[in-house]
Amino acid sequence: MELKHTETGFSRNANQSSHWIYLKIAFGIFRTIFSNQSIPEQLNTHTNIKVLDVRKNLLTTINSLIRNWADQMHEIHGMTLYLDGNAFICNCDNLDFIRWIHTTKVDLDSRSYKCQLSNGSVTDTLTAYNSFSELFADCKSTMWLTFASTLLSTCITISLLLLLYSKRWKIAFSIYGVIRRTIEKKIRKTYQYDVYMSYEGEIVIWIKDVLAPKLEDEWGLTMCIKDRDFLIGESLLDTEAECIKNSRYIIFLITPEFKSSRDCLFELDRAKYEKVTKNLDKIIVITKDIIVTDIPYEFSYIWNYAYVVQWPKEEEDLNDTWRRLEMLLTDCQVQNKQIAR
Repeated sequence: MELKHTETGFSRNANQSSHWIYLKIAFGIFRTIFSNQSIPEQLNTHTNIKVLDVRKNLLTTINSLIRNWADQMHEIHGMTLYLDGNAFICNCDNLDFIRWIHTTKVDLDSRSYKCQLSNGSVTDTLTAYNSFSELFADCKSTMWLTFASTLLSTCITISLLLLLYSKRWKIAFSIYGVIRRTIEKKIRKTYQYDVYMSYEGEIVIWIKDVLAPKLEDEWGLTMCIKDRDFLIGESLLDTEAECIKNSRYIIFLITPEFKSSRDCLFELDRAKYEKVTKNLDKIIVITKDIIVTDIPYEFSYIWNYAYVVQWPKEEEDLNDTWRRLEMLLTDCQVQNKQIAR
């Protein structure tokens, strides 16, 4: 800022005291430092200014900081403010400025300055002040709309946070499950079969007619069924051992005929071995037409890691049983290994 004599810049009073009595701001000097649409707020640190001339600039308003400073200067030693010839705007954001022009005790060069309304028409601050209710009727609506929108957003945000907090463990377990399945897919062994069936006797008809269509056609699993998939002429025990090794799961379908089968006990031994070597993911035991207490005692060695499904006799209970079996065979998390009717 350039300091000159009274008419164009700073000057001292007659006795050469340290009090500045006149300040003229030419915004062209400060255009690369301050916006020419506002008075530099640094002025509020000066307490000896009596006259501020900001005429013929591009001011759109006088902010609250400068207004409060001018009021304080007037209370201390009197204050004169020249505002004519600026580009004031009369809108909802400037209501406090319009009121201030007509209520302040600061000596202004006018109480009526030209200003532009929101619709583009030109009026003056005196007319705007006298027609508040007409010109700015929408301001309250806008204010309440903003308040309502803010309140609604806050309520929605709080509700979402509370919902997330209440479901935090479920969300955490879901994320864990996704990560776990993703990792398992990358490192998991490729199996020839999804399910190896261990059974005995005529129950194979039920397997082919009821179980296989559900697992293979609907659930997309690959089953190994001895009476269907084993080749003639190969060693039965070797083939069983190899197929169990190449299966992700094994299902023991225990029926009254199963109890007398020595071959099924061999499959049980192979399943225990493959499970211990972590080559077999799950051992599932389905009991059909037999009570749990009649299961061969050899199965007691696998109860710690076997899943038991008791097949219902009533048709209305089948949907629940199918759903539980699907959970076991499609990598869903099961918290209770003992699944029964």
